[in-house]
Amino acid sequence: MPKRSARDIELSLRRRIENGEWRHTRRLPNERELATEYGVARNTIRAAIGNIVKDGALSRQVGRGTFLVDDRQHDTLNLLGRLVGASPMDMMAVRAIFEPRAAALAATQASVGELEAIAAAHAAAANALEAESFERWDAELHQRIFAATRNDLLSTLHELFRLIRNQDLWTDIKRRSFTRKRHERYCEEHEAIVAALLRRDGARASQAMLAHLKTVEANLTMVPLHALEELPAT
Repeated sequence: MPKRSARDIELSLRRRIENGEWRHTRRLPNERELATEYGVARNTIRAAIGNIVKDGALSRQVGRGTFLVDDRQHDTLNLLGRLVGASPMDMMAVRAIFEPRAAALAATQASVGELEAIAAAHAAAANALEAESFERWDAELHQRIFAATRNDLLSTLHELFRLIRNQDLWTDIKRRSFTRKRHERYCEEHEAIVAALLRRDGARASQAMLAHLKTVEANLTMVPLHALEELPAT
């Protein structure tokens, strides 16, 4: 009888997990026991378990063994995995919903010190000569606006956005779309956002943020700057 492959054993273990075989102990047999049971080498068991660990259904704890992950924790990990894998266009669509509202809230909720911190981040971004430095201060500017809303949920959502935007795909797109002309345009749009915030004009801050996000979206998709004027107003 041919030996079973790591993939065969992985599927078998997944079925046993789904059937609740280790529901009460939350702990799987060790690799030696499973290798004996399946009649394979321990490295085959290790590979099979490793694939399930990557999906978040199992957790390896050094010195203790392999354990089932709580269903709620597993659901959370799956959700985070899908968020991190979001496409740039999906992300921009969501940003267009949340960030104008965040700018409006910041205009009315921010302290004087928070508004000054936002203005300082804008100044640092405007003075940045390299793409990486600009990106860092650009991200900080947006983060400070969210923090100034005094809404913890909104700030946490933006932290998720920032996590997604730090992925390799995003980094590559932003690097390829960065030019001196676009840097100047971003800074002009940041200036309009900051000016509205300092005047505590929520409506104007929201409009300025939406206009900025349209520019960013167009640049991410490599739309020429002159075509931005053709984008529909909202």
